[in-house]
Amino acid sequence: MTMTFRKSILTIMFCLILISGFGQKYDFVKVIAGKGIVLNSDSILIEKTNINKTCKILGINPPSSSDLIMMSEWTGYDSETLERTSGMEWLKEIKYKSLVFEFASENDKNNLKLRWIKIKSDSSIKAYTDTGFELGYTNPNISDIYPKETKDDYLSDNGLTYNLYSHGISFQLEKVDESNKVINEISVHYKLK
Repeated sequence: MTMTFRKSILTIMFCLILISGFGQKYDFVKVIAGKGIVLNSDSILIEKTNINKTCKILGINPPSSSDLIMMSEWTGYDSETLERTSGMEWLKEIKYKSLVFEFASENDKNNLKLRWIKIKSDSSIKAYTDTGFELGYTNPNISDIYPKETKDDYLSDNGLTYNLYSHGISFQLEKVDESNKVINEISVHYKLK
């Protein structure tokens, strides 16, 4: 092969790589513990951004009033008294790619508040926390950045679940082999003090 022919082939291959690379579109999600997310350049905040505004940011149609709003019953224990407690609430989920936005209210199904955002691993999402963790991150030292502060914080014995209510963030990890685990879900939610 002549030098000119090789250069031509390399130039064509380089152009094809560039063109295919520009076709890839990611949504960038910055997770801010206890506050919400920044999706590309728009903020979606816990307890502040309503369903219509969330849908507008996502570029999807808001749900109609006839769309399913679920009534959910919950039970648990009061963290102060350790007495059994329960309640009911209205729930609505909005899904966009691998993000799930959960809106809820205890007594007003027409005024649901955003209380939880879950981001799962997805090839169209690049999600990371303001402290540097990201989906797909291997063997993170989560407890170094988000230490357990209250008895409401939960860390599983196998090191795969971190529900850090005192920080307003949770992580779900997946074991990939005997010595490695990766973050496959990040959630941002309310903080418990």
